[in-house]
Amino acid sequence: MLSIPLSWAGTLCPDQLMQHYQKTGASKWLDGLIQHCGDDLYHFLLRQSDPALAQDICQQTWLKVMEKRHSFRADSRFKTWLFSMARNALLDELKRQQRWLSSTCPEQLAQPEVECSQSWPVARQQRFEQALRLLPFLQREALMLQLEGFSVGQIASITNELDETVKSRLRYARRFLQARLGEHDE
Repeated sequence: MLSIPLSWAGTLCPDQLMQHYQKTGASKWLDGLIQHCGDDLYHFLLRQSDPALAQDICQQTWLKVMEKRHSFRADSRFKTWLFSMARNALLDELKRQQRWLSSTCPEQLAQPEVECSQSWPVARQQRFEQALRLLPFLQREALMLQLEGFSVGQIASITNELDETVKSRLRYARRFLQARLGEHDE
């Protein structure tokens, strides 16, 4: 992959990079988009699946960006469009694998429990990760999108749901996590 000179990569937002990529199709603009959004996209997908599937869906999504660059509307946010395509690809694959709406992936269940001898911040983070994996898919998804910095309206756009539905999912997710994590606090 080509690296982008720091002189301009840091000054352009993903929306501007996409507009340049949409007009020219030049790989340097796509590389900039991947630099800006690639890690966020992978981590979002990883929280919804397993590492192999997350990587596969990431690659599929970037291929779709290449295929559909002309269908991007400049009046929308690139990252919202990107995550929407990734979410749809992930849901299609989970349905194909008959894992749709399961609360956890088998690979995620195999992770060990937190040891008491670990330092407090590490143990707390691991407890949070374990509790997160127990959330129903749609609640976990809404929460992960919010943690990625998306607004309720943007999450609604990505998930093709009403704002009120997203707010409910976020509320239920927070309540579950508070109850789950609160039972371990002393």
